[in-house]
Amino acid sequence: MHLYKTIKNFLLDQDYFIDLWKNYVHVYGFNKIEILQETKIVLTIQDFQLEITGHDFRVLKLTKQEILIQGNLKEMRIL
Repeated sequence: MHLYKTIKNFLLDQDYFIDLWKNYVHVYGFNKIEILQETKIVLTIQDFQLEITGHDFRVLKLTKQEILIQGNLKEMRIL
């Protein structure tokens, strides 16, 4: 359990981070959701916007600064 707490403290010490795995995208530290659609999501993070495109997107978790998205990712880019 100590390793888990160490990694969590390290990650949460960052202003933001983006995790990708299998059919999931996890973003921590976003400021605003600009677009939330089944094929496109745009998030404002500090001084840039993150555009996520694909299909079958579903929001599994949403808090004030954190979002977990499930779906088929095609492209991610910074605007």
